[in-house]
Amino acid sequence: MRTTIVTCVLVAASASLVSAAPGPEETTERISYNEHAKPQPAAPDPGWVELASATPASHGKEFVVLGANAGTFTQLRITAASGRPEIHSVRVDYQDGSHKVFHVDRVLDAKRRPAYLDLRGAHEIKQVVVITDHTSRGAYVLEGNTAETAVSSR
Repeated sequence: MRTTIVTCVLVAASASLVSAAPGPEETTERISYNEHAKPQPAAPDPGWVELASATPASHGKEFVVLGANAGTFTQLRITAASGRPEIHSVRVDYQDGSHKVFHVDRVLDAKRRPAYLDLRGAHEIKQVVVITDHTSRGAYVLEGNTAETAVSSR
């Protein structure tokens, strides 16, 4: 008799657990784990386009080839992504066949200002050659400023 009562209690308890399914509509909100997190900052400088992601300075010479449809640029910017890359010079080859060499000769880091290269007008770039000290530790990011943004910000 005792086993019959215990069995009936267990069957009744398990039936009540199974029937406790949620309704078809959920009335509670979802919990956000990052509700109090800082919002992601907006793009630091509108108009700047990343031409080369973080590139180790240990490569010595890096060729960044841009397509013919990359657009025109008025400035280039080299920023330290990590460490302290030493940039010797930058050669910019234009689509019209001409080129210009910029002697940077600077060590970049996160606390210092990036190296800006003024192209003196809007130019279509074929490729950019960045020459670094291959013994320097760090990485750099190459960005270009589009002509439309530079003109509209004046």
